[in-house]
Amino acid sequence: MNLLIVDDHEIVRDGLAMILQHAYCIDRVEFASDGYEAIKLVESFPADLILLDLSMPGGLDGFATLEKLRKQLTEAKIVIFSMFDDIGFQKKAYKIGADGYLIKQLNRGDIISSLDHILASNQLFNSMVIGDNCEPESLAKLDLPISKREKEVFFLSVSGYSLKDIAKKLKISVKTVENHRQKIGEKLETSKRHEWVEIAKEYHVF
Repeated sequence: MNLLIVDDHEIVRDGLAMILQHAYCIDRVEFASDGYEAIKLVESFPADLILLDLSMPGGLDGFATLEKLRKQLTEAKIVIFSMFDDIGFQKKAYKIGADGYLIKQLNRGDIISSLDHILASNQLFNSMVIGDNCEPESLAKLDLPISKREKEVFFLSVSGYSLKDIAKKLKISVKTVENHRQKIGEKLETSKRHEWVEIAKEYHVF
């Protein structure tokens, strides 16, 4: 796994690298002290996991950097690692395309368990960010060539729910959720979550 840590504090970069190198098989680690440096770096460095601070010097904050990095590395896991425990920041990061939002005050074990969750293709945000309900009004906005059940799966998927969470919420099996997702991907001609999110935005679901 290729790891990129973007933070203007050297002690944070070094500390995170040490923690993650002990927990995962890291092939290569790169560091960037600001957004511009990170964007330039990924032109030649195919990062698989990016930990990104929000407050950085140079005129390009973490949100703007996240938006650009997401366009460059569509399959990478991009995780905000910030000192700000702010629900508004989490909502913005989620909508731009982050896979998770971690607080710097977390201990080593919580950081690793959180990243395990994210690396398993789940999103990790405060429950207030992704919500708890499959809202009928939101489903009604989805004028897509998919069934009602597929709309429910689509809505929960773009809202950040994992396969297991969707299965539990809709009272169906994980395999059934996987089948619905596959059919949705075929009908929409894409199975990528960030592209599903863009479709949802077009229909003003968020």
